[in-house]
Amino acid sequence: MIGNQRGAAMIAVMMAGTVATIGFISFLTSNITTESRAVEGELARSRAYWAQMGNFNYAFSRIGYSMLCNGCTSSNNLDTNWATVLQAYFNELSNNTVWTYPDESASYTITTPAATAIPDPTPGRQVHSGWLMATATVSSSSLVSGLNSHLPAMELRFCAGLLFSTSTCGAVTNNNGGSKSPYFNISRLTNLAG
Repeated sequence: MIGNQRGAAMIAVMMAGTVATIGFISFLTSNITTESRAVEGELARSRAYWAQMGNFNYAFSRIGYSMLCNGCTSSNNLDTNWATVLQAYFNELSNNTVWTYPDESASYTITTPAATAIPDPTPGRQVHSGWLMATATVSSSSLVSGLNSHLPAMELRFCAGLLFSTSTCGAVTNNNGGSKSPYFNISRLTNLAG
């Protein structure tokens, strides 16, 4: 009789151990999946950030070379004209908007449409202030589609037409000359809430 009871106790202990092991494995698998998804999300955010920064850096390179001019005069250039030229620089990148990562997955892409450029919308802005804004967004990410609404847009505010590389920006309400110049000063680069 005692021999039978030991076998029954052993079976009960083994069943409890099996259930505990299955529960623990399930818990670990769930945490690993969650952690993997979080790492993918951070990687997508980083990739989107650098794609957007590439757009801005390209535009700054073009400003340094062509001084935001497309047949402009040496001074009193309107901010609206400069915004149009800046938008043209961003549009030059229209063939480089879809970023693929075949090492991750054949279907992993991040799409960053061309940034948009406008004169600074601050009320009271002077038309020759030199202040411009650009916004870069992420329209989609195929592999991390649940993160699309969480990939940050970036906003850049800067003044152009500075006379020297060490010059500072005047107020947006001042006539800062609208000078044809390769010099600019970044006032703010912001990750907008995603």
